[in-house]
Amino acid sequence: MLALLHDDKPIVVRQCLAALHEVVLYRTELCEAIKAELETIDLSKDKDSMSPLIKKDMDELLKFIDG
Repeated sequence: MLALLHDDKPIVVRQCLAALHEVVLYRTELCEAIKAELETIDLSKDKDSMSPLIKKDMDELLKFIDG
């Protein structure tokens, strides 16, 4: 799933970010790996209209992880 965070299609990235909420909920031992992967996402490759949405999804997931 973490590889999908770097997909060329922004909708795939957003769907993956949404699905990771469930992963974090049931597999808390993966939180650090997920956070590390989130730091490597390159928002500059996405269109200006999608970058803020992906950034918002990332921030929500990080907030969920930090609880």
